[in-house]
Amino acid sequence: MRHTKRLLSLTAVMVLAACTDNITNPRADAAGTYTLTVYAGKSIPAHFVVQPGDPGYPDLPNGGTLDVTGGDIVLNSNGTFAETNDLVLTPPSGSAISRTFFRTGTWTLYGETLTIDSGSGSNAIHDQGTVTTDANGVMTVNYTEDDGTGTFQPYEYKRF
Repeated sequence: MRHTKRLLSLTAVMVLAACTDNITNPRADAAGTYTLTVYAGKSIPAHFVVQPGDPGYPDLPNGGTLDVTGGDIVLNSNGTFAETNDLVLTPPSGSAISRTFFRTGTWTLYGETLTIDSGSGSNAIHDQGTVTTDANGVMTVNYTEDDGTGTFQPYEYKRF
């Protein structure tokens, strides 16, 4: 009887361990580098027209275009992250201006629910989203962010 209880206990531990890669730190499973695939609802490369006088684009006072050519987000297992987006701003006349959007902060994961926080005070950004795995084992980070007008735009990063 004692051997049966030990065998059942050992079997239960093995089954529980097989259900997750990392019982003590589930963030470790989601940690990694993800490639930008969707920016503000558009597939990469994403093209946007900037209207003259748009306060979000001081480099384009007369309008122009914004092209998002790539980017990534790195989720570290310690709960920090770094996000980079590669941008090209083109005025109606003149040369293209390359810029890099960069932010760092913290992230938490509860089940598939992702929270991303960066900045502080009036510059604080609090994004909500998910981390999911598809049938092919590709992990995907999805979140939405207020574009400053009260509209929440979707962003997606995949870990290939």
